[in-house]
Amino acid sequence: MEFLAIDYRSPSFSIAMLLIVIAVTALIDHLSGLYKERRQSKKLSNFLSRFEGAKRSKDYKNVLELQPDSVNALILLTNIYYKSGDFAESIKICLALLDILTDENERVFVMTRLAGAYYKAGFLQRSRDILLESLRLKNRNLDALKLLLVIYEQMKEYKSALDVLTALRELEEDVLMEREFIQANIVISDALLSAEKKFEALRKMQDRSPFLHRLVAEFMFSHDHIEAWSAIKSERLIDTIDIFWFLPRKRYIENEALKHPLLRELYTAKGWQNSAAESGIFEFDLLIRLKENKPIVDVEFEYRCEKCYSLFPMHFYRCPKCQKLGVAAVEMILAKKSAPLRNDAEEINFD
Repeated sequence: MEFLAIDYRSPSFSIAMLLIVIAVTALIDHLSGLYKERRQSKKLSNFLSRFEGAKRSKDYKNVLELQPDSVNALILLTNIYYKSGDFAESIKICLALLDILTDENERVFVMTRLAGAYYKAGFLQRSRDILLESLRLKNRNLDALKLLLVIYEQMKEYKSALDVLTALRELEEDVLMEREFIQANIVISDALLSAEKKFEALRKMQDRSPFLHRLVAEFMFSHDHIEAWSAIKSERLIDTIDIFWFLPRKRYIENEALKHPLLRELYTAKGWQNSAAESGIFEFDLLIRLKENKPIVDVEFEYRCEKCYSLFPMHFYRCPKCQKLGVAAVEMILAKKSAPLRNDAEEINFD
């Protein structure tokens, strides 16, 4: 009966046992993956159900169920809606796609697009929550991190923005300018720092990072205009020329303005001085030459992004369109002069 006994030292038996172990391990791994995927899908579905528009995406869900091959077409369609400014429709398509997509990379891509649509529509918190969920699925998502940085800046959550910068730096992104900008805003928003301490810190930052000149000037003129005049950098005045043009008369110091050729031209054109015969800036030069005739034209300002060349009526530190930091160029245009205030009217202070 010895021939019926199993020889445990047989090579065939060892190979068979190895194959069985591999098969069982693979099966367990496969079942575990399916469980995790189903659990993740349910969690994502519950998360997305919180957002307005999930129920209204039913039509697109029906399209996907009837024609599963239409995924790429709908992704293209949501991009079209996004670029055309129809963010509500873009959001509905993204929510429908996320309800059916199983590939993690596709999900992350669509979630980033969904967060972008919510951001453009003005729902910053929703966009932030979706980006954080997408980063939980894939933490090396460069587009999601960049958008999250912008959202934290706008929500003034600067400490969280610094955490995002750390992640971006690990992905070998150049974040030096962003870090300086956020650190300056942290100083400005710190309620425990005195104005003198803030001025001191901001002066050092401005010396280290000249692009902060405008941010520092705006803050200092709104708190102590005498200190602000002493912090002026002549080489950066062109970036703040609109600030000085609209500066209230009570904050104007003539002796300080006379120290800077550009300000002499500006305030001569404005009629507050008579210290410049001409200007290298066409608009100022025209006003200087016409000042005896009481010109009916005035100077207005618009702001151009040097990266994407978009124009905006208000100044920005980060371009609203391309999200690039430190690319705002101040441009002057001539416009019809507004009617002067009556003698009994008060000057409006926009600070």
